[in-house]
Amino acid sequence: MKKYVLFLGLLLSGAFFSCDLSSSISVAQVEFVLMCDGEVYDEDGITVLVSTSSNSVTYKSETAAGTATFSLVPGLYNVSTSFKTDDYIYNLSTSITISAGAGGRIELNLTKVEPKDLIIKELYIGGCQTDDGSGVYKYDKYVVLYNNSGDELDASDVCFAFATPANSNASNRWLRDGQLLYDSEGWIPAGWNVWWFETEVLIPPYSQIVVAINGAIDHTATYSHSVDLSCPEYYAMYDPHAYGDKYSQDTYPNPSANIEPSHYLQTYLYGLGYAWPISQTSPAFYILENPDIEAFTQNDENYDRTENANLPVVKINRIWVVDGIEIFRGGYESSNSKRLTSDIDAGYIYHTADRGYTLYRNVDKEATEALPENAGKLVYGYTGGTDGVDQAYGTTDPSGIDAEASIANGAHIIYMETNDSSNDFHQRRLSSLKN
Repeated sequence: MKKYVLFLGLLLSGAFFSCDLSSSISVAQVEFVLMCDGEVYDEDGITVLVSTSSNSVTYKSETAAGTATFSLVPGLYNVSTSFKTDDYIYNLSTSITISAGAGGRIELNLTKVEPKDLIIKELYIGGCQTDDGSGVYKYDKYVVLYNNSGDELDASDVCFAFATPANSNASNRWLRDGQLLYDSEGWIPAGWNVWWFETEVLIPPYSQIVVAINGAIDHTATYSHSVDLSCPEYYAMYDPHAYGDKYSQDTYPNPSANIEPSHYLQTYLYGLGYAWPISQTSPAFYILENPDIEAFTQNDENYDRTENANLPVVKINRIWVVDGIEIFRGGYESSNSKRLTSDIDAGYIYHTADRGYTLYRNVDKEATEALPENAGKLVYGYTGGTDGVDQAYGTTDPSGIDAEASIANGAHIIYMETNDSSNDFHQRRLSSLKN
């Protein structure tokens, strides 16, 4: 039997319930059979979750010889699982309609991917309160990429994109009967434009780079709750030539003089508007690797106009995708929908915007503690999550390790990588760049 570690997905806006429903309600006995590479994934004890379409109720069952059994009333359900072996990450996230009187065996295909060393460590997109409390400042977005390994990593061909629709609660024209149209076609949409580096980017072991999305300036000079993105080692999404007369100083101010032009990213605008409109509430953000992305995004043959005839998306081959994070908008449970396929992100993380919160990756406790050089350097008792301040969507790092304090203490951190944002991320109260 293969050795595996379980990672539960879709945790839990609602409590778990027993699968034994009242006999007065018409129920169907359903066997979900986990398949991989054309065969039953014949393992015991894998937790499978089945949630109602509104995520108000979640049921769970463990597999016996790769099969999880449920008793379900007719309706639309989301089925998911996520687990990791020594060599691969396995994910499943799909929608299933159970009809009255239906039941029996339903085969579901697992997605199998290899863990990646380059990961999204943090994504800060929600904005912060102005000093006088009169509004929200939203032009200080950034992303942190992290080398989650002990070897130097070449990120020179990394590009940045988001899947559409931009907001998770928006009408999703890609969805048909709970399935994403492009899922079976091997691609993922990239909205408006893709950003890429113009120079060699090397990331040392257990180290990071910061990329300013909106403005590589010291935003704290005007808004103290914001962040300083003017450090010389940072990178900037800044290419006014690509936007021409659509370029906006409000959205993309000139980078700080501290930042060399070699750290400016480039882009090609195949969308419309004055900026890269990454959502401030709920983006489906991802990174990919392609050394020829400039030519690819300029080729009309790579466009899809399903959403808008005048506003195409680029069809990104999912083989190129390195990492992604699916963010759902708080307060819109009934209308949020997935945009990233399960091979990129099998889950999602809720986010509360406008409060300076950030999406931060959880620590892999076992792997981090196993590094011999970390002896005496790890800081425990992490209290930086939003679980104590955001009653609806607050989360924290279950490892209990304070990653940033440990790094400052000389430790090397290995972060969770299960291809499932439900397991891998939590909502942090403050940007990691502030403390």
